[in-house]
Amino acid sequence: MGLRFNKLHQITAPLVGLILVVLGGCIPDPLEVDDIPSLPVKLVISSQVLPGQGLSVLVTKSIGALDAGWGSELEPLLREIAVDDAVVTLTYGNQVDTLAYQEYGVYAGADGAIQSGQLYELKVISARWGSVRATAIAPEPVVFQTASAKLYLTGFDSLASVTYGITDPPGPNWYMINVQKISTETPIDRYLNPRVFTRLVRDTAFNGQPFEETFNVIFQDYSLGDTALVTLSNISEEYFRYLSLRNDSRYSLAGFASEPLNFPSNVQGGYGYFNLHVPDARVFVLE
Repeated sequence: MGLRFNKLHQITAPLVGLILVVLGGCIPDPLEVDDIPSLPVKLVISSQVLPGQGLSVLVTKSIGALDAGWGSELEPLLREIAVDDAVVTLTYGNQVDTLAYQEYGVYAGADGAIQSGQLYELKVISARWGSVRATAIAPEPVVFQTASAKLYLTGFDSLASVTYGITDPPGPNWYMINVQKISTETPIDRYLNPRVFTRLVRDTAFNGQPFEETFNVIFQDYSLGDTALVTLSNISEEYFRYLSLRNDSRYSLAGFASEPLNFPSNVQGGYGYFNLHVPDARVFVLE
């Protein structure tokens, strides 16, 4: 049975919701090479709007591309690179909001301030690691018209099969659909290395029309009774390109901590991406 996102806080904290998005994918084995010069350490920015709970911004310092692999323990790594001395502000119109530090490098606030079509400027100033700024326009939210998820048996694997429908607004739009296995019994630190399946869809073939599709969550095994979180976000074209490159590279840590491999970024003076998409979410028990 699907549940609205405003009930999701009963299952996951805002911090977990942010980390689920940021840490999607797989971590590659480190390459055995020597004498590679290190790039200067810079701030890395990731952001997530949580409906009813405002904006969360993850601020970390960059690490070398060879500093994390399959053997890395992500919670100690995140504690090491999290930036906790920053002043983080969000400016829109004549309003300036200062986000409050939470933990793990997460700053949160600006409750109810995110409005579609509004230009926002993010500034992050750290006494130790310097400063960055970024601007973004909040996209128009798009919600599920229908959504369901069930177990799909292939004869070799058991996968999650997701069916959803939307009404596409006029004009070009780009969508991100994330699927994540969750558990009410799982401690927060277990979510620091999630396997988030991301499907990217653009509306070229159905602009301004209703759209429905079914897809299978590949490379992940699901079992009867597992709980799946499915989220839909209308995102910017630039962030769509960023995610496409991240998915193609399979380099998850580059998305929030490591030296990026020609990734686009809207963060001036740093790495990562500042975005303001508002997700719609459903929770399903697979039957």
